[in-house]
Amino acid sequence: MFKRLALPIAVAHRCFRRTSLSRYHNRKVSARIFEDESWLVTKPKLNNLPKGATKESSFVQYEFTGLNPTSLYHRDPMFKNLLDRSIQLIYNEKVTADSAEDNTKFLAWLKLRDYLYEGLKDPKLTSNTENYRPTLQQTVRPTEPSKLVLQLLKTDEIEDSVWNKILSKKEAITVQDKYVYLLRQMYNYIYGQEIVPKMAHTREIRGSHDVDISNPTEWFPEARKMKRHIIMHIGPTNSGKTYNALQKLKNADRGYYAGPLRLLAREIYDRFQEEGVRCNLLTGEEVIQDLDAAGNPAGITSGTVEMVPLTQNYDVVVLDEIQMMADADRGWAWTHALLGVRAREIHLCGEKSTLPVIKKIASMAGDRLTINEYKRLGELEVETTVLKKGLKSLRKGDCVVAFSKKRILDLKLKIERETNLRVAVIYGSLPPETRIQQAKLFNTGEYDVLVASDAIGMGLNLSIDRVVFTTDLKFNGQEMVDLTSSNMKQIGGRAGRFKANAGNGEIPKGSITALEPRVLTSVRRGIEAPISYLQTAVIWPTDEICARVATKFPPGTPTSTVLRTIALQLEQRSDKLFTLSDLKNRLSVLQVFEHMDSLPFLEKLRLSNAPVKDLTMVKRAFYKFCETIAKRQTRGLLTYPFPFEVLDFRCIADEKFTLELYESLYNIIMIYFWLSNRYPNFFIDLESARDMKYFCELIIFEKLDRLKKNPYDKKGLMSTRQGSRYKPKASYSRRSTNNFKNHY
Repeated sequence: MFKRLALPIAVAHRCFRRTSLSRYHNRKVSARIFEDESWLVTKPKLNNLPKGATKESSFVQYEFTGLNPTSLYHRDPMFKNLLDRSIQLIYNEKVTADSAEDNTKFLAWLKLRDYLYEGLKDPKLTSNTENYRPTLQQTVRPTEPSKLVLQLLKTDEIEDSVWNKILSKKEAITVQDKYVYLLRQMYNYIYGQEIVPKMAHTREIRGSHDVDISNPTEWFPEARKMKRHIIMHIGPTNSGKTYNALQKLKNADRGYYAGPLRLLAREIYDRFQEEGVRCNLLTGEEVIQDLDAAGNPAGITSGTVEMVPLTQNYDVVVLDEIQMMADADRGWAWTHALLGVRAREIHLCGEKSTLPVIKKIASMAGDRLTINEYKRLGELEVETTVLKKGLKSLRKGDCVVAFSKKRILDLKLKIERETNLRVAVIYGSLPPETRIQQAKLFNTGEYDVLVASDAIGMGLNLSIDRVVFTTDLKFNGQEMVDLTSSNMKQIGGRAGRFKANAGNGEIPKGSITALEPRVLTSVRRGIEAPISYLQTAVIWPTDEICARVATKFPPGTPTSTVLRTIALQLEQRSDKLFTLSDLKNRLSVLQVFEHMDSLPFLEKLRLSNAPVKDLTMVKRAFYKFCETIAKRQTRGLLTYPFPFEVLDFRCIADEKFTLELYESLYNIIMIYFWLSNRYPNFFIDLESARDMKYFCELIIFEKLDRLKKNPYDKKGLMSTRQGSRYKPKASYSRRSTNNFKNHY
């Protein structure tokens, strides 16, 4: 494939082959790799290698120099010797003993070392190793280079009998054999997925730059042809901005409400139906058409922002929570809708912090802009003192805010133990229907206190009198960070919720306090802080644009490589007004099925947006679903080997069946619905799937209601990794589901 590589590269590699110690001075190879003009878009990044490791003056070496003397590599001589010897064997096998005409072999070896350096330098290596559990799938076919060191350290957790099958050996297997196997497989992965696809030797391939993706306003030419009017409804929480925008939507012949959450889209749908306004529902998992006698759907639709059709014409479109356009993960959906929706009027509801960005985007797109600013409907104050008796000072109507599932459940149990108050809970991984049920119990007064995460910040109407912060820190997925002033205002603003149907005319009053003086001081500072204006909106090209770029790559280029290349182009060439979407979650989902060659590129792009949570059982289920699509099969949910037998009433009181298990099962069921909407011929029998969904919601609700101790405090209880090992006495049945529906 790479016949045009310069002669000095081949000469240098032949020198390697003739050198028994393989420590020959590789002047030509390392120099040519980074001078070669034939790279498609970017040179591989080797950020973790010691300084000068790829320079012309470097020697090929196998030891890992430059590491902290206290690192595991230096503290464990056995590990050090195993790693050094294994990496040398991989070099001899892959670089010196393989094609001397191909400098990519050496480059893949350097990239392998770079990943090993990354793992060895990790300050959390010890704790990460303790928590890491290798899977059989990743052992047989490693695809996570960033976890390679963890895999090497945990080779003994895979039984030797399994290793015998993996290595096809009957005799005793050494640790060295396991190291070499993992390094060899990872080398092959890096070479095939990260090195070869980026090499190109023709003008046609290098023409990927001909697809100009640097100006997002030009991604939607049909919208640019329209004279659009953008009306901003800006103000703090509980100021009536969304209510006013919805009044415009009700009177439109064709319109769309775009919300951030499925439960919020459902809430608007239900509200319109109750008011006699015909309305459809469109979310990733659920489609309901309001058909008239002639079979025509309603002109108005309530849905999630990702589902906004950009190929249809509307009179009015409402984009709620527009400040979400700055969200690193999902912000692209709001930016797409703002730039691409084909509507005469676009009503934006959200915080005032978005004003500068919206003004710039409207100017670039040639749209007229009107700004309506609202004030809070009611009073809100930060109390001067904390709760003097701690949780014992809580009163009916309080909402206690925490930011982890474990902490929320701890607080629920502690409050119910120390007081006579009944506690409802709301957190992000609860099914939306369960969140609605918990909110209803709190709003009606059946439950006295709510303990919740920042999931209450949007999407639920809650009758909260006072918000009590337990902390001003939140885990962002990598580390604990301070809550932003916007976070505090969004959460604190839920206190004193204005009720449009309140007949006494009383102005609602809300208050904010905390459990600790330091936290209260921090919250007060955040609530009183001036507005922090957004400077950028998050973008990501449409699937169609990504497909056009992909045609410029060599056949067989991994989808992840295409996405990373697009990201680099955007980062280097786009306007400063836009920032790049975080691909971490999308690439994590893509990794599950990327190797399935029978899935076309556009299907892989579509599937990479699936709502897959980072849970072992959920990812395994999604892999099975992707296999169904790849093989063009037709299957019902019950035909898959998932532990649906735990959907049984007798499991509710059994503590070994944890909330995490049922939340994972719920996510699996909702992924099935998501896929069924996109592949209706492959995923069938939705009636059984709905029955199981209802069952799962009930069990989660009942487990929360009967909670006596925190299931996340005790190790060894049933988890998503152990789900299929436990068998209840009875299992899911259609008959018991019907009983459930009547009960629920």
